[in-house]
Amino acid sequence: MASGGIVDRIAAEFGVHFVNHTKRTDGRHQSKARKTCQTLLKKHGADHLRLVLGLINTPQNRGNWSAPVVTAVSWVVLKRPEWVARQDFVAQFDRLDLQALFVSAKDLNPSAPTITLSVLLSYELDRRFSAEIQGKAA
Repeated sequence: MASGGIVDRIAAEFGVHFVNHTKRTDGRHQSKARKTCQTLLKKHGADHLRLVLGLINTPQNRGNWSAPVVTAVSWVVLKRPEWVARQDFVAQFDRLDLQALFVSAKDLNPSAPTITLSVLLSYELDRRFSAEIQGKAA
């Protein structure tokens, strides 16, 4: 099966349907990031793509299916595997407001929102994990 069919099937597991990049998305279940997801699938495999989509597919964050968000979440997962291995990683990630962070990233650095979002995500997760460790030590 071509990677296009696989990426569509994986996205469908999360209720995501890709639309043509020239169309406007009509809801929280549509994305224009098909090519980005195909690239992640080819470079890092189906499990990585499922993890990234699963992290975005929370009730609070569903709908943030843009290529910059998908890519930034992927970068965080790849760069910080020790966080992904934590039992509370998904719970901590679920508490993030991806939309607000993405808006901040675009405001801070409109020419590179993906990189800026990945830094903001890393900073916010690091802050949460550090606060948790300090709370246990007290």
